[in-house]
Amino acid sequence: MACEEQRLERKKSWRKFMYGYNTVMCLSFGPPMIIMQKLGRKILDWPYEDPVMMGTYGSIVTSVGILSASALMDESKQDRYLPLFETQIMYKIMTCALIANKMRKNEVSSWGIHFLFWFFVVYIVLLLGATPWKPLED
Repeated sequence: MACEEQRLERKKSWRKFMYGYNTVMCLSFGPPMIIMQKLGRKILDWPYEDPVMMGTYGSIVTSVGILSASALMDESKQDRYLPLFETQIMYKIMTCALIANKMRKNEVSSWGIHFLFWFFVVYIVLLLGATPWKPLED
């Protein structure tokens, strides 16, 4: 019984860490993606000049950061924000699949796209570790 309680406590603390990580990462990168699109493309050597994509993705990232911050404010309601992790897992897997396809065809020349791919792979692993696939009961 004590082992199960420790597992639940570790899972909850990992989930809390991921909400904090989401908050810091998303609020650090989301608003600049919206406001300073040219600078972001230049830093990452991003080959595409699509302001709609950059603005839309920046808005999504910013909203994930705000929702994660909301989850951190009330620990008792963190379960309500779990679809946020699940949604991130889904769209990050789809993004990685698209990037992997471009890398397979040698259509990728930017180090920023390679970085994004591996960053998302690590992020997916972290999110999978924080997402309870069955209810966590106290």
